[in-house]
Amino acid sequence: MVTKISIDKIAVPADIKLVNRQKILETFLGGQKQTTAAIHELTGISKPTIMRALQYFCEQGVLKSAGFGGVTSSGGRKSEYFVFADTRRILSIALWPDAITLALSGLVGSDVYAIARYEHRLDNNLEAAFTYLKECVEGYLAEQSVPMDELYGVVLSVAGTVDYSTGVLRYNSHAPGWGVDIPLEEHLRSIFGDKCMYFVENAGKASGRAMLLDNPEYAESRLLTVFTTWGVSACMIERGHILNGRDSLIGEIGHMQISDVHTGQCGCGKHSCLESAISLEQVRKILEQEQPVWLAEEELSFRSLFAHSAEGDPAARKVVKYLAHCFAAALHNLSLAYNQELVVFQGDFAWADDYFDSCLKQELEEFRYYPSGECFATVYDKRELPTLAARGGSSQLRKRFFSGMAFD
Repeated sequence: MVTKISIDKIAVPADIKLVNRQKILETFLGGQKQTTAAIHELTGISKPTIMRALQYFCEQGVLKSAGFGGVTSSGGRKSEYFVFADTRRILSIALWPDAITLALSGLVGSDVYAIARYEHRLDNNLEAAFTYLKECVEGYLAEQSVPMDELYGVVLSVAGTVDYSTGVLRYNSHAPGWGVDIPLEEHLRSIFGDKCMYFVENAGKASGRAMLLDNPEYAESRLLTVFTTWGVSACMIERGHILNGRDSLIGEIGHMQISDVHTGQCGCGKHSCLESAISLEQVRKILEQEQPVWLAEEELSFRSLFAHSAEGDPAARKVVKYLAHCFAAALHNLSLAYNQELVVFQGDFAWADDYFDSCLKQELEEFRYYPSGECFATVYDKRELPTLAARGGSSQLRKRFFSGMAFD
């Protein structure tokens, strides 16, 4: 049998025009003012082509003139500036266990604002959760004076695995009562209608995406971000591309099994998972055997545990060494399949002390295949997870807007 290989379609002038328009528009993605000369420097596109595209986008209401820069030394007028003109917003929703977080952002720039948190206890009742979400959204948008029809899109981050082609949540071990194959995008449409763009994302991957916004150099490396709070997951970023896999299971490291750690059944149905092994409940069990004085005097949290460890408390350090062992086992196995160059801890474990880091590295460096005993760099990012998730998730809708705005 002969296999025929098709020849790539030759670009026609209409294709080139659309590509040029997209490149020109993308120069406004950061929110900066631009001139014809500046866009030419950034893209290499000819100035006449740029001027025609700018005129077109101004007619469409996407861009507008921001005036001229003043008078040149020879007495002539300086170049005309253009700015992004579409004022629609992106609403980011974190529908996480115990809380809903809402935030707004524009179609340019990467910052989010007006962050609001709403406590809830609706983990196992999907309909009740979305009824409450609708109440929160309506009140929030009214407070911010943003009508729903001024939203370009909505980002929803949740626990669990997501089918990105359909917006379906496959399963959420933190809310098993939701069932399986939940059409979350349809639930969003019941609140916001059909005119919005939607993006449903795993919470850990949404937070991981934010690292590329502030550290563009990470797009050249093999990056692993570790999301730690009510659950544990990871975002694997290979040269700027986020790995998902067929069932979006890539990154669900909370359900990796640690063979020498014995815990109760995890929400995924298995035993000895990383997520249950490093849970606050498991930490408390170990501490209760040691009976440190401070355990009875304050509310236990990972931040307080790491603070006591940093002070040299023996009980705290015993637990921290155990936690480092659990992560070392998981990260060692990930190295064999992914070989990460940088690991960024986000959330609870971003507050880990130097003792945790040294225990982690010491155990990892026992693996003789690491050159010179060096494994990978570690970074501890203490920024708030809902903010990271809002920034990372909204960046995807922003890219979708700019990639689809070349026009015919």
